[in-house]
Parts: sequence; structure tokens; C-alpha cells
Amino acid sequence: MIELQIALDRMELERAVAIAAAVAAAVDGVEVGTSLVKRYGMAAVEAVAAAVGEQAWVLADLKTADDAEYEFGLAFDAGARAATVLGVASPATVEAATRLAAERGREAVVDLMLLGERQRADVAARTGADVVLAAHVGKDDQAAAAGPLGQLGTWARGRRLAVAGGLGVADVPALRGYDGLRLIVGSAVTRAADPAAAVAALDAARRQPDSTDPTGRNAR
Repeated sequence: MIELQIALDRMELERAVAIAAAVAAAVDGVEVGTSLVKRYGMAAVEAVAAAVGEQAWVLADLKTADDAEYEFGLAFDAGARAATVLGVASPATVEAATRLAAERGREAVVDLMLLGERQRADVAARTGADVVLAAHVGKDDQAAAAGPLGQLGTWARGRRLAVAGGLGVADVPALRGYDGLRLIVGSAVTRAADPAAAVAALDAARRQPDSTDPTGRNAR
């Protein structure tokens, strides 16, 4: 089944904590977005982790570009199970992030934003199967760029994947054929009049069987 991660960005910490607590039982993970990390620091990670408790894991969207061991350590110490490193960072930075995550029993997510097909393939070749590779269309590019699914080339086969960038409940049917794919949703939930109801709709949609597979199992 599709994993569901809700991204909390561009809001007061109090509202982020309230949304996290309201949706935690219906999602797999809650992301403390880059804007929250920049505004509130690791206090935001700690607050969201406390709000969700054992109901969901927390990802700190650091978008680390350097000094990965230190930054990832801060996030993990604050209660994050996962953190992000930019694929455009140096191979040494990506390796440091993935190594520390493995040593701490946590998860490294490589954000592939701004990378071309060949660069995405290079990152995939350099990282282990336990690392999540995230196809991502950034906020400023969402109006003009194709969706993140268009980035899933041959490099994505057999890999743990996440997709992010302007996605919502209408995108779920196109994702069902990818086994274990992680859907990251931000504004479609956080700007909804009722974020909990928006998450409930996403949760219901991801639980529907793949209509192209008569067994109801994911095909890819």
C-alpha cells in the first residue's frame, strides 16, 4: 500500500503541532518542513514528535547540502526518524548522511530536486537499497514543471521511492502501481478547511485496490 506522509510548511508552529496531532493516526509519517526548521530550529522537530507520539514517524526536511553528520545528528536527537539530504550535494555529503542514518537505525531520504535523469541515476547507483530516493518538484517550479512521477525513470526500479510536489487525492490512482511508494502531501492538507478530513480522503483513496490488477496487489 502507498505510504502517506504529510508535510507541514509555512505556518506557525502551534498550528503545525495541532495538524500533526489531528492526522497522526491516519498517516505513516509527518514531515517537519524546511520552513519550520529554518524558523524554529530543532524545537519544531521535538514539538511535532511529541504531538504524534508512537502513531507516526517524523521526518525533518533539512535539505542538507553540507555537514551532513552534524545536521542529521541534530534531527535524530530531536526525535526524527528520517531526514533529507539534497542529491545535488557532494557525494561525500550524501554518503555521510546515509552512513549516519544507518548507524543510528534511522532513515536517509535523498531529495532529487533539480537533478536531471542522468544525475538521478548516478545518485541511485551510489546509494544503498535502504535509502529513500525522493522525486520532487519544488514549490517555485510546480506551476511550470511536470509532476514528480515523470522523473521516475529506469533508475527507480527496485528502489524505495517518494514523490512530492503539488500532489493530492486526485493523484493517488496513478501511484497505486508502485509497490511501497511514499506519497508526500503538503498544501492539499494544510490549506484545507479540515486537514483531518483531507487526510481521511487520502487514506481512503490509497486503500482502494489497483483497478488494473485483478488480484488487487500492486503491479510494480
